[in-house]
Amino acid sequence: MTDEALVLGLDVGGTATRALAATLDGTRRGSGRAAGGNPTGLGPRRAAAALAEAVGQALAGLDPAAVRHVVVGLAGGAALPGGEDLPGGEEFARVWEQAGVRCPVEYGSDTLIAFVAGTDELEGSLLLSGTGACAIAVKDRALAARSDGHGWLLGDRGSGFWLGRQAVLAAMAELDGEGPQTALTALVIESLLPGADADRRAATPLKATPRPVAARDLVTTVMAQPPLSLARLAPLVCAACAAADPVAESIVESAAAHLVTTLSAVREPRSMTPIVLAGSVLTHPTPVAARVRAVLRERWPEVAVSLGLDGAAAAVWLALDRLLPPPDGALRERLFFSDPPPTEEVWDPT
Repeated sequence: MTDEALVLGLDVGGTATRALAATLDGTRRGSGRAAGGNPTGLGPRRAAAALAEAVGQALAGLDPAAVRHVVVGLAGGAALPGGEDLPGGEEFARVWEQAGVRCPVEYGSDTLIAFVAGTDELEGSLLLSGTGACAIAVKDRALAARSDGHGWLLGDRGSGFWLGRQAVLAAMAELDGEGPQTALTALVIESLLPGADADRRAATPLKATPRPVAARDLVTTVMAQPPLSLARLAPLVCAACAAADPVAESIVESAAAHLVTTLSAVREPRSMTPIVLAGSVLTHPTPVAARVRAVLRERWPEVAVSLGLDGAAAAVWLALDRLLPPPDGALRERLFFSDPPPTEEVWDPT
């Protein structure tokens, strides 16, 4: 164990929880990763379990009493002074007690964390598309306005979930004889019904009564899974788009249009402040990201556009900002770039 002072930052999303422990000079000392920890979407118990796992990994071999401040960027959460009013706040409080962390714990929105991950500017905009989607305006490094982020049922247009749902809808439309042929049909069947003969199923008479078996099986499979699991089908849209499938190309265009509209709701047309892109749909080389970037170049040609990749490091940076004079560029560079960036060959929308 080391007795050096530490801070702890967490990026708690709907599908993954990431934690990072660092010293006051920005040197990384431990990290952890667990399943999603959004208490609103997953329930307090599952969220607390994920939080505890990630924190335990990050503090392994370290003295939890040495932690001076914790910042938690929480999916769906507004900035709260404590955790009492947070869904699952009592469960979260027990995590810190059992971990031996006795310092102040600051909860805030994961969107603000994502903005800080992409820039050290005090003002700007964030456009996020991962499992969900939203945009925020930031002033004085605080959330000033928000658009979308209303969840899979009522919003999140252009998100990974939205893309996955559109893929299934396109396949269903073809199988029911209500839409055009698309490469998405075989891809969706292959993904949701492993071992199915996609060609035979897709060739079932489109006007047959009862409905083609593939369509019935798709409905059964989708309804048996949590809704957000559709986000894992988002890469199918990108694969079909790369193969010049017109239906997939149309879905990508719609996704990009939705996202730019969401951003425009919180950003002035003549703003020169930076734009940060976050979430796997926009930080990986997807056709949606390419189309969004193209539109951003048209609307804000001279504005800096960056990626918010390391939310846990951003949470640590904010924790340091609470304890020290404003962290300088050298500290930020050491914190964010002390490890080589991850090189993921396969896009995972979560």
